[in-house]
Amino acid sequence: MKKVVLGIAALLLSSAFQLHANDQLAGTMCSYIKEDNRNQLRKLLADNKINVRTVFGSVFCNNENMLQFAIRNDAYETGTFIVKQMPSKTLAELDYAKWANENNFATSPLVNEISTRIGE
Repeated sequence: MKKVVLGIAALLLSSAFQLHANDQLAGTMCSYIKEDNRNQLRKLLADNKINVRTVFGSVFCNNENMLQFAIRNDAYETGTFIVKQMPSKTLAELDYAKWANENNFATSPLVNEISTRIGE
């Protein structure tokens, strides 16, 4: 019985550690986006064997998804990297043109990149 309890405790602790590591990873991603450091973002993703598509819906920077955060911080290089990694259908569903207009970012070159990617 003790072995089962210890095994479950070890599993719970490792899950908590993974969650903390993932939070730290997301924070690092956000900082690279804000700094517009595409090379470091690519390296971080490659080193951790992460695809932008898989984390796009779960990584938020200041309560915005990665592209909104890139637009807000004028991070063109990292933003275009993310745009190229994402399916155009997903980008179209999120309606960045509307978000940009509502938040005074309609003239952002990154919004133009998104529009080009989705064929508008």
